[in-house]
Amino acid sequence: MSCERKIEERHIEQKTGTKKVFLEPINQLSYEWQLAAIKYGTSKDSILSNDIQFINYSILGRKFKLDISKYEAESRKKGCYPLRLQKKMFNEFYIEGFNNLGDLNGDNKADSVFVLHALNHCEEGDSYYFTDNSIPRILTDSNCCHPYSILNIGDIDEDGKSEIAEYYSSCASRYKAITIYSLKESGWKEIKSFSFVLNDKYFIDKDFKKLFRKTSKNHLEYYEISDINMEGDLVAEWKKIKI
Repeated sequence: MSCERKIEERHIEQKTGTKKVFLEPINQLSYEWQLAAIKYGTSKDSILSNDIQFINYSILGRKFKLDISKYEAESRKKGCYPLRLQKKMFNEFYIEGFNNLGDLNGDNKADSVFVLHALNHCEEGDSYYFTDNSIPRILTDSNCCHPYSILNIGDIDEDGKSEIAEYYSSCASRYKAITIYSLKESGWKEIKSFSFVLNDKYFIDKDFKKLFRKTSKNHLEYYEISDINMEGDLVAEWKKIKI
C-alpha cells in the first residue's frame, strides 16, 4: 500500500506540476526536531533533565550559574536526548546544597561540589559538579551521590592542584568503594579505587579523612577495609600509592 501511494503521489505531482513535501520517518528526524518533540510533550509539572534555567534558579538558588554547554555538545553528537522528570523529584533528592572543598585548581578561590541528576538517557547516574565551571564534572553510575561524598585530600603530587577522593555507594550493598582522582589538563584522572566495607568503627560521614595520609611528595597511604571476619574484626590494612 505504501508503494502504491508513493507511485500515485508521483503521478499527481507530474500531472499537476505541484511539489509535494513529505515528512521524514521519526528515525530520520534531526536531533533538533526530536528535541522539540520531547519539549512539546513535557507537562507543566515536569521539566527536561537538562533544563538549565530550572537548575540554576530552583536547585542552585541563583547562588551559582552552572554551564552545561560542553556536556550538551557531547550529548548532541551521541544522539542522547534529555529525560522528562517531575519537578517534585528535585525537592526530594537534589536539595543538599554545596560542599566547600577549598581551592582545588590552584586559583586561590574556594571550590564547592554539588550533585545533579543525569542530563540525558545515555547517563546512568548522578554527577558531581563544581562551582568553577572550568573544573570537569565526575560522572557516575550511582543514584546515591551526595556532596559530602567528595573530599579534598590535599596536593599529594605538589603540582598546585588538590587531589580528591570520592566515596562511592551503590545504595543497597554494604560493600562500598573509595576512588582517588587527580586533576589534570584533560580532566579528572582516576588514580586508585579501593574497598570500604560498612562497619561500626569507621563512619564515612565523620571518619572519611582518617582513611588517607600523605607521606611525601607523590606518595599517599590509604586505609582499605575489604571485609569483616567471623569474629567481627575488620579485614583492613594501610596500603601505599604513588600519584
